[in-house]
Amino acid sequence: MPREFKNIIIFIPISVILTFFGFAYGMDSQTKLSKNTLEKRSCIQIVDGYAFLSENMTLAETRQAAFINAKRQALEMTSSFIKSKTTVENLEIVADRIDSISEGAVTIIEQKDLGVEHNTRYHVWIKAEVEYDINLPDKSVGSGNDVSETSPLTVNVWTTKKHYKDGEKIEIFIKGNVDFYARVVDISPDGNIIQLLPNNYRSNSLFNAGVEYKIPDNSDKFELTVSPPYGVDKIVVYASAVPLGPVPMESVGNGLHRYKGTTKSLAMQTRGVKITPMGNKTNLIADFYETACIITTAE
Repeated sequence: MPREFKNIIIFIPISVILTFFGFAYGMDSQTKLSKNTLEKRSCIQIVDGYAFLSENMTLAETRQAAFINAKRQALEMTSSFIKSKTTVENLEIVADRIDSISEGAVTIIEQKDLGVEHNTRYHVWIKAEVEYDINLPDKSVGSGNDVSETSPLTVNVWTTKKHYKDGEKIEIFIKGNVDFYARVVDISPDGNIIQLLPNNYRSNSLFNAGVEYKIPDNSDKFELTVSPPYGVDKIVVYASAVPLGPVPMESVGNGLHRYKGTTKSLAMQTRGVKITPMGNKTNLIADFYETACIITTAE
């Protein structure tokens, strides 16, 4: 996004239809925005999978069965987790079954092959992501007030206008229904990825439920001002109930940082969330939520 730095101003190309992935169109911070089905909800979990040794299976087949067991547990954990948080109708997990044919239905973020234990079973460990869809009540969510704190993690992102012209300043707003950790980035038309929050002057990645956060704010040392080249910017929010995975960044000045990889690798590294074991539990789970708004500019 940044093109040049001048008097704590970052000039960005941004451009004409403001589309919300998760919460579409708005004209100001209080505009009522309608729900959009393009939000991405998921659960990330740590699971131990097992398969008992058998004369009827080779070691490789037993190992594969252990991973299938872990993935099946991940699907079941996601369903139980969401249903325990709220009474949700039309819960749909992406892939409702897992077997040798559909083992790709669960995305594995990390995995460990722990091998044979006690000469009886094969043990594997995975950190997995399972996507799901829910139908929350059809209410306006522009200011983030209408999504219940008993619902799964939901973060609204919006701007004050749909379309910006050269020289105009841009303000971005985010608000969540529960406490959440987040990374907010801007993906510019030329592919630059700039992390807006956290930054050097607002380093806390934990955001409070029900609080409207503005970017930039008084403590920031930059402004977002439109300049050529014009085009489409995508403001992405990655949010989780637990701390997000670390991502290597390089400084671009004014307290901001740039990610030099692809959007796909950024999303995957961000999903390396820190899930901490509690008590004797080995299977652990956390809400994850991704949403974005697209803004466009013209001369």
